[in-house]
Amino acid sequence: MNTTHTAAIPATDTLAQARALQQAGHLPESEEVYRRLLAKAPEDAAVQQGLGAVLLQQQQELLRARRAAVAAAPTQAQARVDLAQALRVAGLNDEAATHFARAVELNPQHRQYQLLALLHRGTSLDGAGRVDEALACFRDATVEHPDSADAWAALGVAQAHLRTPAEAVVSLQRALQLDPTRLEVMSRFGLILQDLGRLEDAAIVFERLLHRDPESPIAAGRLMHCKTLMADWTALNRLQDAIETGLRHGLPFEELFGLQGYCADPALLHRAARAHNAKAHPDRSSMLAAPAIGRGPKIRLGYQAGEFRNQATSVLLTEVLERHDKSRFEVFAFDNGWDDGSPLRRRIEAAVQIVPIRGLSDLQAAERVREHEIDVLVNLNGYFGLQRTNIFALRAAPLQVNYLGFPGTIGAPYIDYLIADATVIPPADRVHYTEQVVYLPDCYQPNDAQRKVADQPTQRSELGLPDDAFVFCCMNNVYKIMPDVFEVWMRLLKAVPGSVLVLFSAVSEAQANLRHEAGVRGVDGGRIHFAQNWTHEHHLARLRLMDLFLDTLPYNAHTTGSDALWAGLPVLTCTGRTFPSRVGASLLGAVGLPELVTHSLAEYEALALRLAHETGLLAGLRARLASALPTCRLYDSVRYTGQLEAAFTGMVQRARNGLPPASFDCAALP
Repeated sequence: MNTTHTAAIPATDTLAQARALQQAGHLPESEEVYRRLLAKAPEDAAVQQGLGAVLLQQQQELLRARRAAVAAAPTQAQARVDLAQALRVAGLNDEAATHFARAVELNPQHRQYQLLALLHRGTSLDGAGRVDEALACFRDATVEHPDSADAWAALGVAQAHLRTPAEAVVSLQRALQLDPTRLEVMSRFGLILQDLGRLEDAAIVFERLLHRDPESPIAAGRLMHCKTLMADWTALNRLQDAIETGLRHGLPFEELFGLQGYCADPALLHRAARAHNAKAHPDRSSMLAAPAIGRGPKIRLGYQAGEFRNQATSVLLTEVLERHDKSRFEVFAFDNGWDDGSPLRRRIEAAVQIVPIRGLSDLQAAERVREHEIDVLVNLNGYFGLQRTNIFALRAAPLQVNYLGFPGTIGAPYIDYLIADATVIPPADRVHYTEQVVYLPDCYQPNDAQRKVADQPTQRSELGLPDDAFVFCCMNNVYKIMPDVFEVWMRLLKAVPGSVLVLFSAVSEAQANLRHEAGVRGVDGGRIHFAQNWTHEHHLARLRLMDLFLDTLPYNAHTTGSDALWAGLPVLTCTGRTFPSRVGASLLGAVGLPELVTHSLAEYEALALRLAHETGLLAGLRARLASALPTCRLYDSVRYTGQLEAAFTGMVQRARNGLPPASFDCAALP
């Protein structure tokens, strides 16, 4: 490594200093400067790219040094282990396995070497999609090394991958008993409890995590999201303040999706996304040759997601997949999920070519995308669901797009475009998005006009609701319900005698907490009714029996909002400054009911009260909505698909002309 003296480099942190240190071979020092710069300006693409480059260079330097050590002392077992661990970090699992095995051969009595070899083999099998074999390997590790927290933690993670969370809980609990300082295991343990619906237990775990790491926004974010899932609002403001203060100081954060439920500041959301992306998913595009845009007669379009099944993203997108012009586009679905056997899955399979990638490593999955010569790769997950952001970090396709699944910026320099509309991202707010913004003329959200509404229920009594009451409802997930919005709802119930509020939750803790919060505000908790999980067709039928859908803020109704409007139920929304807080306004504009868009909670409350009292006004809105549904822009899938294809075509045309990605409005295209 170069050891050139660097006294001439200025002491203050600058991008030039970081680059000079990097070029001089002082990589750890360069990394420190880059990280300090990133903490000050997480939105700086040059800093992000520089950090990614220096991390990759450090990895390569480490590999060279450890290969040299093995070459100098080929019979030294520890040198083999050191090289194997570096190879594993670099994703070179097969080569790593040979060196772990050689270390065991050289020192067969060293139990730690045996454990490392077993764990690496299991991890490699897991990464290759051979999860059952990985599980057996990790079980062997716990039998042979019963006092190893690493073995039990690895077994728990594999069990979670196999969707056997109850078994994963037992294994991770054992790992924490053996080593209670393992914060990453504690975090995983809490998340699995949360996925199991054991929210109170998960909250206890996250509280312990926060106690052990009190300055960590990651721990606070895990606890915050868990508490909002069950409407436990104790000390919520203090938690939110701690999270947002940490984010402003550049501290790492992981709960990006949950953050959208309570953060109203688009600049802070941007900062959080950039910082998380730089830490968790740095640019690794230098690992593969740069891809070239295709010039064939058809644009090769790839959608990547883990939810090509009966899930909200696919509920919205499936008809678009069916309506793509196959004479101009060849369409693939790179599936990180599974076949749930649903009718929706069968429609997706009939519409596009599904390419499974769940069992592939990031590098293998990126190479699979390359094999299909994809021109435009669309990220349908962002930081939601079964995401594979690292495939995009490898620059799997020449053009990469953020669309639909995550309502905000991914904060990655390797995501070129974000598809939006002028309501969810006003042009003046583009500064809060790393991607170039492509504007669709109407609403960014696709919809499936083939969604059926069941014949039942037809009476409120079938839902346990009073026939003569005014029925407010909100079918959004409970984590979107913030205390200030709930305060408005309770005042509405007081002001409208006999009225009730229908919410959506099957979580007993959430139901109890929300009824308790109603009582604290002087409202009988029995006036809150809870809808349960139903089939989508019956859910739409249920919505027809409500009077008014009350939206949440700062995370509006998205799929639930378009469901309500499709069922003929007016939605009253309130806008904020973030993408997720403006979706309600976008939906209402596309169905021709802009008067239901408010811009403050006071205006929202006043209009809700007026609609509840002036039955003629609400009836008129319902009639207008019913008459608009057959022809309105929101559910015109043919029109929408054409707009989306124009967006993709515009991106490709710029690339073919040698132009860099840039924001544009599809309505202005020739």
